[in-house]
Amino acid sequence: MKKLIITLVSTALVVSFLIGFIDVSSPNVKNNDTELVYSVTNIPTDFKAVGSLDKRSQDIITATSRGLVELDENNEIQPSLAESVEVREDGLEYDFKIRSDIYWSDGTRITPRDIATFFREILTEENEENISALLNIYGATVFRGGEGSFTEDVGISFGEDNIVFRLNSANDKFVEEMTTPQYRLRKNVLLWEDIKKNYSDLIYSGYYSIEDMNMSEVSLKRNEKTSSSIAEKIKIISDHGEEIAMASFEVGGRDIVINPPKSQLSRLNSEGRLISLKSTKAMFLAFNKNEEVLQVDGRREVYRLINKAFEKYQLENSMYMELAEGSYFREDKEDLAKLQARKVMSTEEKEWVEPEVLHIVAEEGSENKEICEYLSAWFENNTDIYLAYDLITEDELNSIDGSNYYDMAILQGDLTLSNDGAIYNNLLNFLDDSSKEKLSSAKTDGERQEIFLSIEEDIFNNYRVLPVLFYNDNIAINKKIKNLTMDGNGNIDFSNIEKS
Repeated sequence: MKKLIITLVSTALVVSFLIGFIDVSSPNVKNNDTELVYSVTNIPTDFKAVGSLDKRSQDIITATSRGLVELDENNEIQPSLAESVEVREDGLEYDFKIRSDIYWSDGTRITPRDIATFFREILTEENEENISALLNIYGATVFRGGEGSFTEDVGISFGEDNIVFRLNSANDKFVEEMTTPQYRLRKNVLLWEDIKKNYSDLIYSGYYSIEDMNMSEVSLKRNEKTSSSIAEKIKIISDHGEEIAMASFEVGGRDIVINPPKSQLSRLNSEGRLISLKSTKAMFLAFNKNEEVLQVDGRREVYRLINKAFEKYQLENSMYMELAEGSYFREDKEDLAKLQARKVMSTEEKEWVEPEVLHIVAEEGSENKEICEYLSAWFENNTDIYLAYDLITEDELNSIDGSNYYDMAILQGDLTLSNDGAIYNNLLNFLDDSSKEKLSSAKTDGERQEIFLSIEEDIFNNYRVLPVLFYNDNIAINKKIKNLTMDGNGNIDFSNIEKS
């Protein structure tokens, strides 16, 4: 009897092992050749507040919805639902002429009335921090507060072929801000709060419609009025981790994987299966604003050393990032005079009282752990300074104002100004009260950028918050995929994507 029990247990263990082996192997199935399969880390079901979603979740919006205007891969504004825009009255009025050949997914024409209705809906339903450009429209803030009539009291009007926005104050970034995903046309915005339940009841303004959806997959089908040259079907699949996504990619189960592991980039590039694009994400170095912690000469020297350390890091990770070289915005790298002046300032060695220990903090995560370990090793090998580091939570980093235990902090985020992940939201904790007050007073993203540009020289010259590097978006891609680009907001451009 005892021998029989041992035999049964052994058999069960073998069967369990084999079943486990089969489970691991089963995902290695090639996808349908007519369907493009795109890997993301998660698929939310609430798409009401689009501006608060991460870039990959917003890709579902950019596939199924179009904006009045859109930002191409070269950061140039392109017409979409609108064919042109006229600016009048010293930048207070914007008149968008709407195209006559634009359609909802059910074949009905998109009208200026539809567009005005959409803006009325997001004016009350989108998170306030995501629609600063819209809140600068005459009467918009009062209407959002529950007072007045949209048609009579808000500065949005429409005609047979146009829609007009009247602003409270001039904002030369207004059209650019309208390219962001939260301003892409959606029907019945409230239903997008539970898209999993309501997707089949909606009609869509974009190149694709949601055909099916569950917690781990979204199936998109090309709309009838869309060019037949783009991919007919797209399946967006949630993969829990880049390693899982890449394993499936290698056996043909995924066509697109955004930001594969750094260790795979060189190989994928040599195989012609990698696209590297400039992203909107950057890294800044913020110093403790308490002068007694590290004075300006010390901050200058530490910044010089950090840049020197990252020069070697960049050589080893050239497809992953590029040095900022003193530029707060990526496009500023084209200003060679400013670039050279700041390079001289930040590379010139000066005498200072070198501390025995420096303390750097960063938000917890595997990437920041790798960076901090690299910097710590570089300081150990190239200086007499011991660089200690702490990885802290996002909440701790956001509430670090007034703490004196650290010398500097690594900040990362989007250079775009219209979402929660914008890096400028974190910079406020490290600026002096005057600069913080000026930036906090901005009512629109355009105003915020304009104010930042006005105080940028002072921030740099006093070595408060300094640019370190700009990240790239790397895309592992099936060789059969054509015309894949990322727009200026960091989202996939679905208007030309093909699979041969």
